[in-house]
Amino acid sequence: MQISSRRSTSVRRTPTQQHSPQRWFVTRQGEANQFTQYQHLADLQKLLIEEPTLRTAVGRDYHVKPDIMIGVPSQWTGTAQYTLHAAVSSKLTIRSDRAQNIRVEFGTLVRNRRGRLPHLVVVTAEPLPSRIISIARGTGEIDAIYHLLFDEMNEAMDALAAGSSALRSQADDWREMVDMQRVRPYGELADVLALG
Repeated sequence: MQISSRRSTSVRRTPTQQHSPQRWFVTRQGEANQFTQYQHLADLQKLLIEEPTLRTAVGRDYHVKPDIMIGVPSQWTGTAQYTLHAAVSSKLTIRSDRAQNIRVEFGTLVRNRRGRLPHLVVVTAEPLPSRIISIARGTGEIDAIYHLLFDEMNEAMDALAAGSSALRSQADDWREMVDMQRVRPYGELADVLALG
């Protein structure tokens, strides 16, 4: 998959060599409402803009713009050509405001879909497990967090486990996330998306 491109692309290739070809639509532009499960969000957003009373009563914003969206050809009838297969939130580091943003965006996708739920994943290189765990624990807005430096983090956490209580706490948080499969190696992501 080409997810580094800044423009929308439609490519025919396999995410990994072992999987059959599929037409993938990968974009970093637009909103979730360009996909079949979320087309109705554009209508809701329009109503909120046009009706201040409704905006005040409901108090929601239906603009959902994940960092990367991956679509597959839609089998639903309608105007959208693609179904949202995966939404990827790409955060080099995780601060509290970024964690909240991820939860709000993905929570909106979970609650407001019409059709199947896409994969909702985070990609990060955050070095502090105590920050990662702030989004790893929860009720299911996020499928998993894929760490760019998973193996290096494992080594570092093994070394920290013998340190002070603060260092052991970081190592314990990491082990919890790994054991519960909430944090996974980034190298697994393409296979997960291809199989799902």
